[in-house]
Amino acid sequence: MRNQYSSSVPEYIGRSMRRVEDRRLITGRGRYANDIKPEGALHVAFCRSPVPHARIRAVDRTSATGMPGVVAVWTAEDLPEIAAGLSDFGPPGLEQRGRPILNRDEVNYAGEAYALVVAETNYGAHDAAEAMLAELEPLPAVAGGLNAIAEGAPLVHGDMKSNIANSAPTQFGDIKAAFATDSVIAKVTLRADRVAGAAMEPRCVTAAYDAETDGLKVWTSTQSIFGVRNAIASIAGLPEERVRVIAEDVGGGFGAKGMVFPEEVLTALVAWRLKKAATWTAGRSEDGATTAQAHGSAIDLEIAADKNGKLRGLRGRIVHDVGAYAGSGAGQPVIIIGHMLSAYVLPAMDIEAVLVYTNTCPTGFIRGGGRPLGNYAIERAMDALAAELKIDRIDLRRRNLIAPDQIPYTTGLPAGRGGYVYDSGDYPKLLDLAVEAIGTKPAVNGKLIGLGIACCVESTAFGRGEPAKVRLDKDGIAHLYIGSTPGGQGHETMAALVAADRLGWPFDKIKVAAGDTANVPFALLTAGSRSAVQVGNATSRAATAMKRQLLDRGAEVLEADAQDLVIEDGAITVRGTPARRVPVTDVIPENGLEVLETFDPARPITFSSGCHAAIVAVDPDTGGVEVLRYVIAHDTGKAINQLTLEGQILGGYAHGLGYAMFESAAYDADGTPKSSSFLDYSIPSAGEVTSTPILVHIETPTYSNPEGFKGAGESGTIPVPAAISAAVEDAIRQRRPDAVVDRIPITPDRIVELLAN
Repeated sequence: MRNQYSSSVPEYIGRSMRRVEDRRLITGRGRYANDIKPEGALHVAFCRSPVPHARIRAVDRTSATGMPGVVAVWTAEDLPEIAAGLSDFGPPGLEQRGRPILNRDEVNYAGEAYALVVAETNYGAHDAAEAMLAELEPLPAVAGGLNAIAEGAPLVHGDMKSNIANSAPTQFGDIKAAFATDSVIAKVTLRADRVAGAAMEPRCVTAAYDAETDGLKVWTSTQSIFGVRNAIASIAGLPEERVRVIAEDVGGGFGAKGMVFPEEVLTALVAWRLKKAATWTAGRSEDGATTAQAHGSAIDLEIAADKNGKLRGLRGRIVHDVGAYAGSGAGQPVIIIGHMLSAYVLPAMDIEAVLVYTNTCPTGFIRGGGRPLGNYAIERAMDALAAELKIDRIDLRRRNLIAPDQIPYTTGLPAGRGGYVYDSGDYPKLLDLAVEAIGTKPAVNGKLIGLGIACCVESTAFGRGEPAKVRLDKDGIAHLYIGSTPGGQGHETMAALVAADRLGWPFDKIKVAAGDTANVPFALLTAGSRSAVQVGNATSRAATAMKRQLLDRGAEVLEADAQDLVIEDGAITVRGTPARRVPVTDVIPENGLEVLETFDPARPITFSSGCHAAIVAVDPDTGGVEVLRYVIAHDTGKAINQLTLEGQILGGYAHGLGYAMFESAAYDADGTPKSSSFLDYSIPSAGEVTSTPILVHIETPTYSNPEGFKGAGESGTIPVPAAISAAVEDAIRQRRPDAVVDRIPITPDRIVELLAN
């Protein structure tokens, strides 16, 4: 799409250029929440439960209050305004228990806070917190993740006995006919360990009383500045406009920082009550034990086809561990189910989702937000079906892929689940390209070689009403304000490229400000591969509107039709008559020009797609897995910045490799966390990413948004667990033909066990 108003400035959208923010970030000039150091700031530390479930009988603060530099020691009794807790997502049928900001009566996971200390120094605050004496009466606990699912035992929260909720099944088509007696049926029983966000920057918040507004200014490491603002304002009893929340730079979030956390509210309340700045930064283990986790699901499926391999239906059950409270992760099953469709014509579905409360950290969304599990489930089921039918796994996929002439493809998912209409894509082409690029399996002495394939369709860009504001000053600098929060994705460069292109302005004269509630009206969080689509299109609208203003003002000066004008070399000229010109700065008033636009599409979701292929070598003696070759064929729409797109895909692949082979947020049988630091929680590093994926890019047009953008932040992640699992299974079946890879991560000990059985 080009603007109706012309410009001689070269096109910026689609370039391959380094991110402008990187120089600042890698040279230590970033501004993270912990870099904000208000003079005289107080320090906050929390008293946390060492056990996963206990009744709070008493809290003795005597020893702490008398320690040097201690300003305040508070429990829930001192903070009546927090009684309502935090409001989170709760699907129908799930008992709503609220997420406490500071627990008064009963702690329900190890690390849950029951008191806080405010002191003049960080060491002083932590020393005082350790000196607090709490009488905790241990209660029975249910561990998280797969342990809870296996045990199925009730979890007791005070007087509330039930910990299990069944949501309404997701159903479409004739499932009875799909599983008729002449159908070929394959079954899979899948397990996925919990994963953590494991961001480079632990959670941190600094809050300061703002005497000028009689409000609060809060810097926090979050993906949801407006969510944090609204929670603080509501609990503190302040108008939203008197709470300003800023996230200038965030050292990674990956979805885990997409919800509001108690520490953000409590640190803000310290600043509000004491009228002084206050700060809190999580220790690495503290962060690992209390920041939202994801996955931790059990998925049992049956897939049916006719004797020629044409799919007839899918049925089964998801059991998802939500943790001690229903945080944002309670919404994962909806997304898991939506991504069980993948790229296939699936005539019928009947999937039940069961949500389980456990004595563990509440779950949230982490890169992919349930999409990798849905994709893992259907792709593992397709491989099982291929084995049952005794046909090639790739051929089975070809027989069932949605054809290009079926796009837009209306899936069978019921209304109200995000509008699942596949708006674009060429799935057979992606499969063919991946198969061609991966080639044949090489021979490696002493190793078992396997090949795996996984197709994927990904929902991206949820949300409506995304704002963007452009202000053009008399000096010719264009200031772009966006609501999305950067966490390493390159927001500044992405948005500036779109603005430069659509405004017709030099790139180096566009300054982007993101992550500040003072700049724009309400904006949704950074998540779900939505920024390129939502922020990109909002920016395009704002920049186009500003250009229209400039040319309309130029038309008055030049006494010409605005349609005949172009912006060229810093001047507005009449097309074909360059002598008739006026400097752009001459039409900008002294107080500048400003426009605010929102992107509010009728169908907010657009769909990216891909096909991943992997060749791995398995050492049968150690269970070690080496990725020899990996291919990512992807359709992520029109690229804004080719270099950033490649980085997102490659980084996403590394993250997916973690899901597939390394990452497990484990708990003991009693719910005690076992992997809250990087000593025990393994993430892939350069040593584990031994093969750089081959990227194959295609672009099919989408009409769901004017710019034709699609999301890409999770495209490199979603199919990796399925592709790696298929490749490992293919390899070990050379020794054990009946072996099934049905759990992630695929650790060496699990491979050795499979080979030994």
